[in-house]
Amino acid sequence: MTISDDTIKKAVQRYLREYDRYLKLAARVAEICRSEIVEGNAIRAQVTSRAKSPKSLEGKLRRFAANSKKSIPDVDAVFEQIRDLAAVRIATYEQRHEEQVVELVCRRFGDAGGQRPPHERKDKNRDNPDNFYRASHIEVYLTKTDGVGTYANVMDVPCEVQVCSMMAHVWNEIEHDLGYKPAAGTLSEQERNFLVMLGQSVRMGDGTISSLFAETERRQREQGGTFSDVYDFVARLRNWFPGIEFARNAGALFESFLPIRLLSPDSIRKLLDLPEPMTDSAQAALDSFAQRLDAQGSTRFTLDRNSSDVLLVLLLPKIGKHLRTPLNDAPTEGVARVQWFAEQFVDLTAAPTVGGSETVEP
Repeated sequence: MTISDDTIKKAVQRYLREYDRYLKLAARVAEICRSEIVEGNAIRAQVTSRAKSPKSLEGKLRRFAANSKKSIPDVDAVFEQIRDLAAVRIATYEQRHEEQVVELVCRRFGDAGGQRPPHERKDKNRDNPDNFYRASHIEVYLTKTDGVGTYANVMDVPCEVQVCSMMAHVWNEIEHDLGYKPAAGTLSEQERNFLVMLGQSVRMGDGTISSLFAETERRQREQGGTFSDVYDFVARLRNWFPGIEFARNAGALFESFLPIRLLSPDSIRKLLDLPEPMTDSAQAALDSFAQRLDAQGSTRFTLDRNSSDVLLVLLLPKIGKHLRTPLNDAPTEGVARVQWFAEQFVDLTAAPTVGGSETVEP
């Protein structure tokens, strides 16, 4: 036997005692993913979290005991080998955002040693035409700055983050419930055929959804009036900066614009004297500002020249003094980042440089 009945019972008892830690960790990782990664970068996605139920853990361990595929000699080995007790799923509306989300997750969290966590992308259809499972898996830990207050006792606990498109998630879940759990029995040939048909429909659905949102963006770019939401904001300003992933960091920028009434393309365009496209000029202004920040030793945040930071930097000469004022008592990390850049810009503009210049040119 690869795992004894006594080990299973003791592992479940320990998990019951620690269950709240896993719930707390999953909820915290999910909130970071939702606010900083999804909303902060204007990505359409749903973020969910869970801690594996004690009953589910027991069932998994008994399956291991039955199939003899894993050697788990004691309770500590259970918690070393079962890595998805806390888990978060990010289901993107569009397949094209999967890799971007994976990159953002790897950049935001760390592995057990505080380094960039590795990720595993699974696309089983490449090797098996009947299997349409597709998802990326990342094992993450909270960073040192996250481990304050009530989160200090979960710093050594891993959380699995799964990233897939919403359509892929549908197939993954249905196939898992029908084919993975022994209680469901062996699938018939007809059931397997229906799963293949569903998988093909899911892959077509990914393409249809991308086409749908592309058409939505086209319509939004052509309409006038105020922005309806952050996605409208991105769709209607993206073309000002060709080659830039404008959605990156756009969530906080859009949120920062609302209190100062920058609510439409026209209201923003009136503040800019540059012709379109603005990419080269904006990146030059960003590089100049970044150099000034480095010279001053200001390193709390880093400007990203492949993001909506290019628009922020162009607007700072006109709106920096307004953005530096706190927008609320507890801004999100993204809004705090915008405010910090505004404050640094205003301070650097007011302070003479070594050469005597008193302004930072955009």
